[in-house]
Amino acid sequence: MTKQRTFETILMENKLISDEQLKQIISYAHAVGIDMFEAVLQKKIASPDAVMMAYAESIGIPFVHLADTSVDEEVAAQIAPMTARLYSIVPISIDHGHVLVATTKPLIPDIADELRMMFNLPVRCVICTPAELGDAIATYYPRETARMVKAERSEILLPQPVSKTSQQPVEPMNGEKKKDRFMKTFMVFNFTFAFTFLVPYYLPFPRWIGDHTLLFLFFGIFFGGIAASVTWRTLSR
Repeated sequence: MTKQRTFETILMENKLISDEQLKQIISYAHAVGIDMFEAVLQKKIASPDAVMMAYAESIGIPFVHLADTSVDEEVAAQIAPMTARLYSIVPISIDHGHVLVATTKPLIPDIADELRMMFNLPVRCVICTPAELGDAIATYYPRETARMVKAERSEILLPQPVSKTSQQPVEPMNGEKKKDRFMKTFMVFNFTFAFTFLVPYYLPFPRWIGDHTLLFLFFGIFFGGIAASVTWRTLSR
């Protein structure tokens, strides 16, 4: 059984990187916290195709050129644009009972399980270059579509504000209702006026306040008007 070679070994064997460059790449990858193949890509030491082919070989996953691969649009359409962009994946076909998913690195178990439940099939990855993956995502999952789906989901998930006026539409009043509202308002005004004017007037208060008939008359009209206004608005709802 052939022992699987490391990414660094494949780079050195294919003369894609020198010893000094390898040391620099290892130091850079550790400092930034990224994978070795990503560090090599960022430093542009070798061509993306050569780097990703070496990486795919090191992890035992097939490498594909998406430009030369026929993407099944029906399969690609089975995941949401936001999912494709979030996970940087493109399902390309169904092959021997597996969903082939193009990506730049192996899927973590949670994402693989999510895709397996979406397709009801096991998932198998193929490796491609970041540029080709980006082009495929832009083709099959445009940003405009992703924004529209996100907005639609937000409208569904978020509670919609409901105005008080829209809860109970007000029907126009007929003549009988207007008359009834006027009579009730008039009665409230009279009762409030009488209570505010007459009760203090006949109680002992005037003896120490003085004879202020006009003052009590003003209070009666003032508070009667307030009560009538509140009653009118309440009956108008």
